[in-house]
Amino acid sequence: MRYRSTSSYIPLKKAGHLGLLLCLFFCGCTGFFASKILYPIENSEINQFSYQDVTLHYLEVGDKRNPPLIFLHGILAFAQAYSEFIEKLAERYYVIGIDLRGHGRSSIGSEPYSHQLVADDVMRVADEIGVDRFHVVGHSAGGFALLSIAKYYPDRMIKGVSISSLYDREGIDFNEKTDDYLTKTGFMDNRNGRNNYTLKIFDSAYDKMGEGEKFDSTKKIMEEYGASMFPSYSSDDLSEIKNPILVIVAEKDTRIKPAHTMQMSELLQDSRLEVVSGAAHFGIVKRKKHMDIVAGHIFNFLE
Repeated sequence: MRYRSTSSYIPLKKAGHLGLLLCLFFCGCTGFFASKILYPIENSEINQFSYQDVTLHYLEVGDKRNPPLIFLHGILAFAQAYSEFIEKLAERYYVIGIDLRGHGRSSIGSEPYSHQLVADDVMRVADEIGVDRFHVVGHSAGGFALLSIAKYYPDRMIKGVSISSLYDREGIDFNEKTDDYLTKTGFMDNRNGRNNYTLKIFDSAYDKMGEGEKFDSTKKIMEEYGASMFPSYSSDDLSEIKNPILVIVAEKDTRIKPAHTMQMSELLQDSRLEVVSGAAHFGIVKRKKHMDIVAGHIFNFLE
């Protein structure tokens, strides 16, 4: 199934301060930001691919004559939530943004979760499109998925870019004094007495796209996996990865410890490290001043 995205949200995307204030007043902050991460990606095609009992949704944007680049999102999110960043990457690359299992519009399937399963799904989408070798860019949990691709399918990935990411649970900055959705024992949903604002935004976004029930199932599954859902690669695992990987650190990251991300760069065989001053975990790919810097580092590294 294929359809090209519309531009119905674009006027709001470009709205000035007055439009922003009116939207916040009438819609509420949660609803506004939920709508904001649902902005369509200009000139993109949204497609789907079914394999056994799972359907994976992905988007394609950019000139298909350009080098292919697969983009992988973070936990709770989906490709479309990175609209402006993906549009930036598409200026030079043919970008395939994949909604990982249970995220975005992709279904969950019945196969038990594993880090290799995520890499397998990416390969299935690439094979469906007809892309043999490609670059991979991953943010947060997407960066860990990148490591899985490098481990299980090294010949398919040309170069990788890991943004604000990690390789084991020690890299997570657990905010124990807040209603954080990540705890040392695993994922925790708002329905268990928590009041996490990020989760509220994503709950609203999934409801708006008609995937609220699926998202509730995804969160329940993540809770059931407990701490085993966290990354678990060792220093030896990293040292065996031969693919060139650019590691980008958000200096003000409060989700993933910057020192841990820097350590990951040291453990990889062939890596380059870039630190983006003043950038936060999500802001590094959402705020224009940081996004432009990150895109520049990516372009220089991949070319």
